[in-house]
Amino acid sequence: MEMIKIAGTGMILASSFWAGLHAALRLKRTHEQLRDLNAALELIAAEIRFAATPFVPLCRRAGEGRCAAVRAFFEELSRERGCPETASEGMTRRACVKAGLVLPEQAHADLERLFDGFGCFDREGQLRQIALVSSELNRLSDELGAQMQGRCRTYEILGLTAGAAVLVLVI
Repeated sequence: MEMIKIAGTGMILASSFWAGLHAALRLKRTHEQLRDLNAALELIAAEIRFAATPFVPLCRRAGEGRCAAVRAFFEELSRERGCPETASEGMTRRACVKAGLVLPEQAHADLERLFDGFGCFDREGQLRQIALVSSELNRLSDELGAQMQGRCRTYEILGLTAGAAVLVLVI
């Protein structure tokens, strides 16, 4: 019976610590995705400025060399825009969900504003839109980066503390 209590205690503490660790890893993934999206937007702006690349090849090019979720996001955008029967309204939100992007709601809204209406502006207007979204993603990334170490540590400690509290309640 004593061995079962010890095993249960270990399982409670391990699972709660894992939950805290998972939250911290998710935060790091969000930061990485924000940085990759920002780099992709810089590439898109350069392509529009100098080569006027069409949207579908532009998305494929922007996704190359990025983390898996960002690459999948751009692949999904190019796939959806390549199908003429697919509505462009909500295209970005669907691509974010299918790609598994873990972003703040503000980033989702900014990306939606940019990509759902992509091509509706002239070259300079499109570049201004990209610059606005890029600066917002950069701000979110910087803000998250400044808080990252403390928040990750907090999530890990919170996981252990919650496990200890559950353990006290059970025993």
